[in-house]
Amino acid sequence: MTCNFFPSSGRYSKIFIFEVTAHDQMLKTVNVRLYLVDCSRNRTECLNEEFIFTETIRSALFTLNLSKEELMKNKNRYFPNDILQLYCEWDIITGIVLQEIEKTIYGSLISIQDWNLTSDGFKSKKIHLDSKHVLKENIESLYKENVLCDTKLKTKTGSFPAHKSILSARSPVFQKMFTNDMREKNSECVEIEDLDDDTVKRLLLYIYTATLPDLLWDSACKLYAAADKYEILSLKCECSSFLKDNLSQDNCCDLFILADTHQDEDLKSVVQDYISNHKDIFYTNEWKHFMKTNLELAANIMYLKCKK
Repeated sequence: MTCNFFPSSGRYSKIFIFEVTAHDQMLKTVNVRLYLVDCSRNRTECLNEEFIFTETIRSALFTLNLSKEELMKNKNRYFPNDILQLYCEWDIITGIVLQEIEKTIYGSLISIQDWNLTSDGFKSKKIHLDSKHVLKENIESLYKENVLCDTKLKTKTGSFPAHKSILSARSPVFQKMFTNDMREKNSECVEIEDLDDDTVKRLLLYIYTATLPDLLWDSACKLYAAADKYEILSLKCECSSFLKDNLSQDNCCDLFILADTHQDEDLKSVVQDYISNHKDIFYTNEWKHFMKTNLELAANIMYLKCKK
């Protein structure tokens, strides 16, 4: 579970947004209570909402009417040391959802008149995610139906249609390819022969839908490398989390090599600690092979283990 707090953009830029994202598919429902904390440690509730996640909808957006103007009027109260303090409580439910919303009515979602501010100026209102869901579905349909594609990602054995604008929005590397004087700018395809077909399919699916269905160890390793190459940081982070969660004696040496290759000090540290805390690894065939092929890395792990 992760959360973000940020001001919205555009016409309602004075409204603050609280985003909750559930990474674990077992998480079905969350009740969020958010409080503004003043300099005396008193709490003012500014959000109390519940959201039911689905298999495809894993993020919820809530609005908090914490306008900059209102906060600055009470700067001494709410900004001790120029820091805004928030206190959050969660009720997390896992299990089977017995009932879901079966009908959605689309329309104007927010108007300023809807807020009905309290005397303190804090009144929450949940943003319906209808428009966000529709946008996600529309972008996904562009990928699945190959509508108006203007480039292809070409591997040694396959070719995959895509949109330069969407690739550019998701990856700084693709953006440079299509905007700078590189051959891909005027070409109808991007050569990526270092990736296999399955990895490219998964990469595109994530770029268009931000989902990672049926992820396995080998595919996660390949996607991690692809995410690093194309600087898709959110994908790299999700793959890294998956690899950390599935670390074992059989794969820890390979993961350490992967982390070292991509200069990921955080991932290296996690694997290093895992190996140091599992002495049996040093007696496995995997470790013996690791020492033969990566003597310097193995020596570094042993050195840090001895320092503890």
